[in-house]
Amino acid sequence: MTADQIRAHIDPIRDQFAEQRSLVLPALKFAQTEKGYLTPDDLAAVGDATGLTQAYVESVATFYDRLYLSKTGRWVISVCITLPCMLRGSDELMEHLCTSLGIDGHHGGTTGDGMFTVQPAQCLGACDRAPCLQVNADDTAGPLSNADVDGLLNDLRAMAAPGEYHR
Repeated sequence: MTADQIRAHIDPIRDQFAEQRSLVLPALKFAQTEKGYLTPDDLAAVGDATGLTQAYVESVATFYDRLYLSKTGRWVISVCITLPCMLRGSDELMEHLCTSLGIDGHHGGTTGDGMFTVQPAQCLGACDRAPCLQVNADDTAGPLSNADVDGLLNDLRAMAAPGEYHR
């Protein structure tokens, strides 16, 4: 992603922000749509487009858990691990999901084929649907059983890659 592309995205919304440094978050989210993660070149382009230092841009990018500084899978699956979901079985759901995909069940990770990234999430705001998960920061599903997760994985495997990554 180039600084010019990022500028073209954020220029129309500049007046919506009292602090110009607040533009860094929408700029980072936009820069991530192309590949699903941010490279050092993307961080530099965001800095150039916003007039902020690369160090500041990187500090924002590392703060938010939906901004990725390393390659992620086509599908990022976030499993809620907060108390309501944990009490309803999110630990077991996370373990089943990771075992099914052949990755570390405690911390998550990315599959060897680059199709899935599984990560714990602190809260998805769906306590009434515990245990729940979210795919690509978009679709929240729950309550889920292991069989539901197996069906979800099969559905995702059959789907084409998204044209843009809005996470």
